[in-house]
Amino acid sequence: MNALAINFVQGRRLASPLGLLLLVVGVAAAGVVAWDYQEARDALDRVELRQARVTRPASAPRPIAGTTAADPARNGATGANAAKAIEVVAAQLSLPWDAMLRAVETGSDPTVALLSVEAQGQTRTVRISGEAKSMSDVAAYVRRLRASPLLASVFLNGHEEKQAGAVTVIRFTLDAKWSGPL
Repeated sequence: MNALAINFVQGRRLASPLGLLLLVVGVAAAGVVAWDYQEARDALDRVELRQARVTRPASAPRPIAGTTAADPARNGATGANAAKAIEVVAAQLSLPWDAMLRAVETGSDPTVALLSVEAQGQTRTVRISGEAKSMSDVAAYVRRLRASPLLASVFLNGHEEKQAGAVTVIRFTLDAKWSGPL
């Protein structure tokens, strides 16, 4: 039998030139990828900033020239007037707008097309404009709205026949009182 020659203390072989070359290429590729990622991230930040500048003026109310919201005296409002204005706005916002709109929308069917809904929170009235295929469809829509517990005294304010191509449609306007729980 032959003797085994096991040497656990033998020195390790140095890295080959090919291994060192692959290491350098890998580090360089990682650097290029990191640089490209940073450039893309900077471009995204610039686009987001530009978009924020474009959308901000449409959503943020602009003060009247020479006035600020923080200075009621310059706006011509005293503390009592400002408090009253805040109460009016709070009362408007606390109205059940979604329930009223849901009542108007669920009353319609495929024969009735709603064109506009104009609600006045202070007077609690709503004006509905729409189109229907026939006058009987308009009458049925009025009956469905009258059956709603949220709308009271629904009445036809006006109507007219319109010719849309070969089809005649009835354009109508309804007025209703908005009576519902707060």
